[in-house]
Amino acid sequence: MPIEPKISPHPNESLPVSPIENEIPTYRAISPQAVFSLIFGVFAVLSFAHWIFLISAALAIVLGIIADRKIVRMSDVLTGREIAQAGIALGLIFGLASITTMAVQGWIQVREATKFARTYGNVLSNGTLEEALWYGQNPLVRKGKSPKELVAEMQKAMRGPGMLELENAAITKLKSHIADEGAKLRFVKIEKYGRDKLDYYASALFELEQPASKGHPEGESSPWRC
Repeated sequence: MPIEPKISPHPNESLPVSPIENEIPTYRAISPQAVFSLIFGVFAVLSFAHWIFLISAALAIVLGIIADRKIVRMSDVLTGREIAQAGIALGLIFGLASITTMAVQGWIQVREATKFARTYGNVLSNGTLEEALWYGQNPLVRKGKSPKELVAEMQKAMRGPGMLELENAAITKLKSHIADEGAKLRFVKIEKYGRDKLDYYASALFELEQPASKGHPEGESSPWRC
């Protein structure tokens, strides 16, 4: 049978290249939503400093999901799926972690504020006026000072005699209701709590129960806040 001769290319000639191998790869643009998702995901770390940055975490998740779906649908035009997934991950990690942290801190703050409110209510009911005024001051102000020493300093700082009693007339009146009329002070709940710069604050609601009298056989109660 005839045998076809093998033809070897000339040393200066190259073998023919397949048209498929010679094609230029199609350009694909990075999804803008994926890029913004990653940026907002990085900013979401600030959620630990202030709750307003939770918006960044939410935007990172939403934009990342939109970008991921769009890239899958238009894979021949868009790329950046890894960037979108990184933005979603950062938004979820920082967002959920900051929410959990704030919830735990809030629970601890309410618990400690409740303890202090009950102690303060007991002092208002059974303690002296000096003790009540002492508990009403900032912990840094009353540190290392007895109630009498602190009240003496407060009186010296006042412009005139009787100013301390005037500024604390509400506490003085409350204690007179309890001592003279037999009223009872009952802690109800913590209404507000939060943080102002480096200081924590809380607002407590008490109920003052008046004893029964001729005018009010069943007695009456009124709210009192501190």
